[in-house]
Amino acid sequence: MRLIGYLFIILFFASCSDNKIEPYVTYLNHNDTVSYVGINQCMQCHYDIYQTYIQTGMGQSFSLANPTNSDANFESFHSLKDTFSNYNYHVGWNDTTLIITEQWRDLHQRQEIADFIIGSGHHTNSHLWEESGYVHQLPFTYYTQDSTLDFPPGYENGFNSRFSRKIGLECMSCHNAMPEFVLGSENKYDKIPLGIDCERCHGPGEVHVHRMTSGQLVDTSQHIDYSIVNPKRLSLEAQFQICMRCHLQGNTILTEGKSFKDFKPGMKLSDVMTVFVPKYEGDESFIMASHVDRLKQSSCFNASEMNCTTCHDPHHSVKKKAPDFFNNKCLSCHEDCTIPEGKGMDCVSCHMPSSSTIDIPHVSIHDHKIGVHFSDSLMSKGAFIGLKSINNNNPSKKVRAKAFLYQYEKFDAQAFYLDSAQQLLKHPIDEIYHELIHLYFLKKDYISVLNVSQAISSIIDSLNIQSYENQDAWTAYRIAQAYKSQGDDDLSLHFFEKATDLAPYVLDFQQKLADHLLAINQFDKAEERYQWLLKEFPKNAVVWCNLGYLYAFQGKYEIAQDHYQNALKLDPQHIQSLFNLASLKIMLGNIEQGLVYLKRIVELEPQNQQAKELLQNIDAKKD
Repeated sequence: MRLIGYLFIILFFASCSDNKIEPYVTYLNHNDTVSYVGINQCMQCHYDIYQTYIQTGMGQSFSLANPTNSDANFESFHSLKDTFSNYNYHVGWNDTTLIITEQWRDLHQRQEIADFIIGSGHHTNSHLWEESGYVHQLPFTYYTQDSTLDFPPGYENGFNSRFSRKIGLECMSCHNAMPEFVLGSENKYDKIPLGIDCERCHGPGEVHVHRMTSGQLVDTSQHIDYSIVNPKRLSLEAQFQICMRCHLQGNTILTEGKSFKDFKPGMKLSDVMTVFVPKYEGDESFIMASHVDRLKQSSCFNASEMNCTTCHDPHHSVKKKAPDFFNNKCLSCHEDCTIPEGKGMDCVSCHMPSSSTIDIPHVSIHDHKIGVHFSDSLMSKGAFIGLKSINNNNPSKKVRAKAFLYQYEKFDAQAFYLDSAQQLLKHPIDEIYHELIHLYFLKKDYISVLNVSQAISSIIDSLNIQSYENQDAWTAYRIAQAYKSQGDDDLSLHFFEKATDLAPYVLDFQQKLADHLLAINQFDKAEERYQWLLKEFPKNAVVWCNLGYLYAFQGKYEIAQDHYQNALKLDPQHIQSLFNLASLKIMLGNIEQGLVYLKRIVELEPQNQQAKELLQNIDAKKD
């Protein structure tokens, strides 16, 4: 019945429409109930386009990790060293399986298999691993332009997160087709497609496929087929919005009630999300996916009807274009220009120079701010001006406040971001309690968190919305931590349970609840929760450690030792596991073994007073 209703509306539009471009709301595949069908379904009718599209960067953006899809040179195992933590990594193929081995001294070796390659290989191949549906990044990237193996962006300078960086829906939904995301999680998926597909630019295809297969045709030379979005029938601005969805990198704030899956071609991006970037005086630097931001600063763009597709055909690889393709594009407007003779002399090299980005090493891309460039332009960064919204000329104060909170939390923990957010949060408290609680939580002002919570207690008690952003769950979690800081075990337990009810697959929430149950001596419930966590995702060193502590507290010393060792197999530098194991060994009379673990702690953390004092006490007893 649902599709019959859609077909009636389609026929209505087909019979009365002309070439006039209708508002985006007329497209039937914007309805939330319309499903994505996948690129293989599109291929059956559009095979020629499919064949050229899969050779593009978008078509190759996400794939299974195998030698056919990899652009990396791993003929032999390659090595990578983190000089801050002294981890060594070896990467290479075992037949068709890509394996990374992490080593630390002669005490630790951990292997993980790369399941996916993210990145087309035009610039990089990064690598992901999946366990029980939870997707994380692996600590190596192959930078194809320099033929270099190195850490992924953000892993440098002592920030190696090893195997724990979560790949959430924001990342996945730009680098890939639409996944089946598990509601109430941060990075769990039921199904992961392979590569940006047709529906990212044309919208979900269920209605269109049904219409085609049932013979309900529209003469698209005369009329618009409203069952699917054809971007060339949209206004230039609406076309630009499609590219903007993923080629506008920054600090993204979702519209209330929206998710990263909600934007569909033909819509206004600002109806779903607002993207901010920090601006500085005189700054001409740019990040990898800042094409839209830079292009909008170009005179060529602002003084013409130029669009992304003026120069880029999304169905054909840029690598397949003739050498003079882009020159001819420029000369179609600048017909009086003369290109100097000589190797490498072309419009792009001078007016869209290739340079490194500030966020990704070993990568060089063309600056999409078309103009006259100076060699020192990237070195002129001055004082911070503010966060600028690139796709929304008039974001609300609440959205701007959230942007400052996210900028602090995700990118740059400068106190003035929190001060700016606080100045913008002047609404009635029942309209901004999520943001106020987030603000005070980041400030570690837990009394203010509780004051907000108690001021609107009836609203807080009714937090019950499950969402892709987990906003209610995060608010409950922050309130739980605030009550815990004040020693209120009952209310802390209440809000930890609320957070896990709303977001059961955010494993950090589940762990904090288990830790709290352990702290208030509800051992059976804590054990049950820890066991569930290990069954759901067994590669969490903290959970192994804390469950080991529970068993040690109960006198189950052998099981406790096994759990501590399992934690150290995952993370040989996990301080709490080392300390717990050292304490247990010493208590059981294995002083020398205990000393080994204590000394390791002091090596890793020379200022660890607890370990140093215990070592001193043991030495004093020996004397």
